[in-house]
Amino acid sequence: MLPLPEPDRVRSPRSGYTRLHWEACADHLLAGAAKHTSPAGARVRFPGNGPAAATDELEGFARAFLLGALRLAGSQGGQPAGLVERYPQALAAGTRPGDAEAWPRIGHHDQVLVEATAVALGLHWSRPWLWDHLPDRTRAQLVDWLAGARASWCADNNHVLFGATVQAFLASVGADHDAVAIDGALNRIDEWYVGDGWYSDGPGRRFDHYNGWTFHLYPFFIEQLLGGLPGDAAGTNPSFDVYRTRLRTFLDDYQHLFDATGSAVLQGRSLIYRWGMAAPFWMGELQRVSPLPPGRTRRLTSGMLRGFVDAGELDDGVLGLGWKRPAPDLLQSYNAPGSPLWASKGFLGLLLAQRHPAWADVEAPLPLERRDVLRPMGGPRWLAVGHRNDGIVRLLNHGSDGHPQRPDPLYRRLAYSSATVPVHLDGPDGLDDNTVTVGRRGAPSRHRGLLAGAVHREGAVSRWRIDAQGRDVVVDLATVVVGAAEVRVARLRGVLDQPVRCTGWAVSANVPLAAATGPGCAGATRPDGLVSGLAWVTTADAAGDDRADPPFRAGVEARPYLHALGDHVGLPWLETDAGFDGAVQLAWMVHLGHDWDPTLAETVAVEWLADGVLVVVDGHSHHCGWLRDDVWRADAANQGIFRVGSNALGGGQ
Repeated sequence: MLPLPEPDRVRSPRSGYTRLHWEACADHLLAGAAKHTSPAGARVRFPGNGPAAATDELEGFARAFLLGALRLAGSQGGQPAGLVERYPQALAAGTRPGDAEAWPRIGHHDQVLVEATAVALGLHWSRPWLWDHLPDRTRAQLVDWLAGARASWCADNNHVLFGATVQAFLASVGADHDAVAIDGALNRIDEWYVGDGWYSDGPGRRFDHYNGWTFHLYPFFIEQLLGGLPGDAAGTNPSFDVYRTRLRTFLDDYQHLFDATGSAVLQGRSLIYRWGMAAPFWMGELQRVSPLPPGRTRRLTSGMLRGFVDAGELDDGVLGLGWKRPAPDLLQSYNAPGSPLWASKGFLGLLLAQRHPAWADVEAPLPLERRDVLRPMGGPRWLAVGHRNDGIVRLLNHGSDGHPQRPDPLYRRLAYSSATVPVHLDGPDGLDDNTVTVGRRGAPSRHRGLLAGAVHREGAVSRWRIDAQGRDVVVDLATVVVGAAEVRVARLRGVLDQPVRCTGWAVSANVPLAAATGPGCAGATRPDGLVSGLAWVTTADAAGDDRADPPFRAGVEARPYLHALGDHVGLPWLETDAGFDGAVQLAWMVHLGHDWDPTLAETVAVEWLADGVLVVVDGHSHHCGWLRDDVWRADAANQGIFRVGSNALGGGQ
């Protein structure tokens, strides 16, 4: 079991965690890795399915080494005992040609490059206790192994920063390096910057937590390496100030994607890195640009860590391939048993001195613990909604388009939350959560890419194309927030004699969920009372006359479904039939929370206008105009140029 100090309810009234708790968790993970280490220590073979590849065993070592280096730097080489003595032999064996534990060489589009970056950063942070005392031969071997990054090419996404970081480390030790590659990588990510602190993970509009654990970290690592700065000092290179400005702006948004328990909105790939999401908040403190009070930084990050500790994820010192339980639905093809230790990045706070306010101040509450939150995020075109009564955060997506030719549920849903996981219920009656689809069951439409999107003060709009069994359908969607619910309004053009289906949130539990349907409404309820509900909203034409809306069918798909939050899932849906006039206009209410009342939909008035819709809730009017220009047409077109299953844009980590 994980040995932890007693909670400190004076300094940390909400999480109970202090720096001592973080150190204890780090030491427990290091001890867990040591149990699975090879004789010389250069490889770590965590338990997993089937024989481990050499790259997987390097991954196990590199990510544990990264954590060990952070622990050494944070304790000025004092803790935990034995690390300084253990690593020289491992580093020598891993880089010695022909050794039984030698690491694979760095190749093209290669996972080894990712792990080489972890080794380089570990060597940098532990420099006074390791690198500076290594035998010349071992240092030469390390330089020779890392030099393989110079001739390799990688995925055109966040991976460009890894090769640049290795080159920066080589520069820091006086070795031959590629300065042009460093500048090129930083220039490349500038091309993906969309404003408000957000980057797309490569060309297009692919937004996720990689903003936090890559894009807002590695430029500062590179700056430290090139400047020879210690890990606990802010950079002084003015040319990097742009990254500090972006980090500050990003954190002001990003803090709103975590709920009152510290759980993140479950969106995007590599979620098994868990509290690695804490890293940018610590980096904000390290760079002295965080917009958060230091006590809130610790409240937020400790909430993340404690959530996994309380779920038993650290009990045996080895993180499994999951979230707070095994989660095959959250895995990607590049995940190996050592992959979850990218959570090591979440321990960046150990580089802060013990007296730093982020460790010393009393925890400060999150905004969501004081009030409801409604936060437009202009970069990714997201709307973050937090409801104080239940502490859940919802992300309404009008700008993240995922990867071409990949129907990945973690990217293209209309909404995500901290209390639900996206699902794809396959089979003849298969359904996806939070979607609008066209076509009969078993033959759903295919998303062809976002065309445009915008967020407003209390709502958002977007447009995308779908292929409905050969018919090109354009969907305009408007969303208006109503407390724990949203009103979604859609205009579909190009639909002929086909069913149109709308789905809500997929709620999960370890037991079957309760399902209920009524006239034009449906809901699925967890044992704790959390409800995913849908209800049809009556609409009117521009003259105010009620439209003859087509009848709706309603239901709930409830079935066993093993994933990150439970063994069962319940997903409500609404469905209607399109006529032959080529257009469908629909409005429905989507609820996630407690106290679901389907009749609330009857208090909402939706009026169709020539240029959009008018949504009236409690006497308050929301005008949502349809977007005039398809500003992302190139990205939408790209949805057809990559073959299914291609790894062209999805390099692993």
